[in-house]
Amino acid sequence: MTIYIDGMHCDGCIKRVENILKNIKEIKTYQVDLKKAEITLKKDIDLNTIKEKIENLGFKVGGIE
Repeated sequence: MTIYIDGMHCDGCIKRVENILKNIKEIKTYQVDLKKAEITLKKDIDLNTIKEKIENLGFKVGGIE
């Protein structure tokens, strides 16, 4: 799935999001760039959980596909 993220401007922003994603046990793989995070899930998770964790970093989730 793709999570569109607004407000990331540098590699530090990417690292902050990666640190959150790596600690979510339901996520199998992830790849983050300045616009989005591509993730593969091991098992279902409430998407609001991921959204809240990203937004708590100060970024805005623009959508999830």
